[in-house]
Amino acid sequence: MQQGALLIVGVGGLGCLWAERSHSRCSQFSDLLLIDADEETFTGSPEAHCLHLDASGEARGTAALPKLAKHRLKEGLGDIQPLLDNAELVVILTCLGGGVGSGASSEFANLAKKSDCLVVSIVGFPFAEQPMRYQLAEENFPSLYENSNVCIRLSLERLSWQARQRDLDWKEGAGWIEELVEGLLMTFANVGKINLDLMDFRTIVERPGDATILVGSGSNNSLSDVVKKARQSPLSDLSVDGAKGCWIQVEGGPDMTIYHLNQVTDEFVSRLDPDCQVLLGARASDEMIGRIRIVAVVSGL
Repeated sequence: MQQGALLIVGVGGLGCLWAERSHSRCSQFSDLLLIDADEETFTGSPEAHCLHLDASGEARGTAALPKLAKHRLKEGLGDIQPLLDNAELVVILTCLGGGVGSGASSEFANLAKKSDCLVVSIVGFPFAEQPMRYQLAEENFPSLYENSNVCIRLSLERLSWQARQRDLDWKEGAGWIEELVEGLLMTFANVGKINLDLMDFRTIVERPGDATILVGSGSNNSLSDVVKKARQSPLSDLSVDGAKGCWIQVEGGPDMTIYHLNQVTDEFVSRLDPDCQVLLGARASDEMIGRIRIVAVVSGL
């Protein structure tokens, strides 16, 4: 895959934090773009392409002003269009409810689709105790959903609960977001035992209905637990039962056997539609010895 084909995009403060942490796991085969109105967001990312939505230097933010963020993104289009021209898959990480995420994320997704990119959006929703932010998120979510091939609505309550279970910081994605992005992009960037490519991905995500992405990992001695973790992924509360399409990548160490591969995939797809189209990929890496990871895209929900 050519350089620049995989692009991670953070929009808004929280989205940029998630994007930075995700990119740190797969920087050797992906590019990073950060979009925000706060210049301090960019200070810790020397490798990132940055689009400052307050380029005038007058410290004019876009809090609760999505239309202003959208307008400023269009003004900076010339700086980011070369990235979209090279990209084939764009992963957008954002949180709605503020001005930048609510306005710029859907506009960027629209630009990416017009550039013939596949667009995966992971979208945080504010806590219920923030009614004004939540209402703003609800108003702006449909546009981002329509401009994404896969759009995952993520409850921050759900994420924070999972973070407590793992003793991690929910603001940093609780370990789940970066693991999902790494597993997804690694599938396309590295040669595996059974290879999947972007055409396979497109085949699944363009099916009618909703789609979501699940990730689960654990010991190769507890395959049922790995499948259970994937099905209980905090990134989406959609049930995958009866799904019509499934793109599944299984990653393990050099000790992964055909038994491991068959067992974990059979158990995962057992609750999907009997006529579900399943595309399977598998790869081995030294760092996964003794472990199994599933990254699955299910569609037709």
